Amino acid sequence: MNASMSLDRLRNYTKTHWHIVLWYSGLFVLLGAALYWQLGSLLPGYSPSEAGTYQASLSLKKLLDNPLNAPFIVAVKAVAYLVHDGLLATRLVAAGCGLVVLGAFAALLRHWHDNTTAIIGALMFGMSAWFLHTARFGAPEVLLFGVFLLVAAGFWLKRTNHWLALVICFLLAAGLLYVPGMIWFAVFGIIWQWRTIDAVFKKHLVVISASGIGLLAALVPLGWAFYKHHELVKPWLGLPNSWPTPAEMLSNLLHVPYNLFIRPEANPETWLGTAPILDIFSLSMFALGMYLYLRYGKLLRTRLFISIGAVMTALMALGGPMTFTVVMPFVYLVVAGGVSYLMGQWFKVFPRNPIARSLGWTAIGAVVVLSCSFHLVHYFKGWPHVTATHETFFVRQNKQGTLQRTPSVTIE
Repeated sequence: MNASMSLDRLRNYTKTHWHIVLWYSGLFVLLGAALYWQLGSLLPGYSPSEAGTYQASLSLKKLLDNPLNAPFIVAVKAVAYLVHDGLLATRLVAAGCGLVVLGAFAALLRHWHDNTTAIIGALMFGMSAWFLHTARFGAPEVLLFGVFLLVAAGFWLKRTNHWLALVICFLLAAGLLYVPGMIWFAVFGIIWQWRTIDAVFKKHLVVISASGIGLLAALVPLGWAFYKHHELVKPWLGLPNSWPTPAEMLSNLLHVPYNLFIRPEANPETWLGTAPILDIFSLSMFALGMYLYLRYGKLLRTRLFISIGAVMTALMALGGPMTFTVVMPFVYLVVAGGVSYLMGQWFKVFPRNPIARSLGWTAIGAVVVLSCSFHLVHYFKGWPHVTATHETFFVRQNKQGTLQRTPSVTIE
């Protein structure tokens, strides 16, 4: 009966809001095309990191000895059975994770703003070079987006107090605890949602107790690995092998905003030279969005964004293996907030003037297209044709399943 009623509601909503459904369908067709187009052929081969991820999925014993990033590696092993190409499986898993992130991103924006902001924001984030580099790269880097997914599930839990939201939070937390450096974000999330967790726990005692026991059971391999290999604890905590000096920490700290907003460090495996992460329009909207968020500093999301940024900055200042992937969804949430505020101010000045309104929509549409084009050219045209990229992506898998250097040197 409930399933039938849900289907009827969905059918009625589709009939009533068909234009919104059409817009979202077109959006995710575009985003899906950007994620999967030439996924295995855009580059001359695969990188050593991608090859290492595939090789880690081949041995269960090695995975139990070092279960860091295990959710991604297990997913690669499962997908490899379906596609019979282990290297391609690494990228398919990453792209699948990317689609889930984009869905949650659009849903959260829709809840906070409106459909227009959700569509524009998801389009800009999904077409951004950083997102494409991460979600089309067959390595566990994409798991860092899990912080955003945990936050999105946390807002769902806080709004509804639904047991399913808490179960999903448990699942996400369990997965994140296998990712180096994510323990701090998971602990922060538990503290943030403690009152809500307690209320839901009392309301759905059996379901939540079972979920909690499942969470502890899922962490047994991690605890066993730490017991056998104590050296795994430091990378799991997101800490460097050796502590930096105060001068090095200060230098790392100053480089965080510089690398994020002006000039990132060169890494041909995941970026094009030292090209800026944000284009001019996105950077401007980020500044406008930050003004808006700071203006309403008492909002929970404002304090949450700042706290997540502070944790990431601290880990990067220590020299740990942390990247901007953790905060990029939040950066684009702020960008989308800036776009929403700009459009709201324009239509507030011209509430009924059709020419001015059309001009506003045309201007926003044009700059969004230019912004997306900048990132698409970066990723699909610039990066694949750079010599450093060709020198980095040189691994191929032959018909026998052996990994080889292109064209024919077998990797030991």
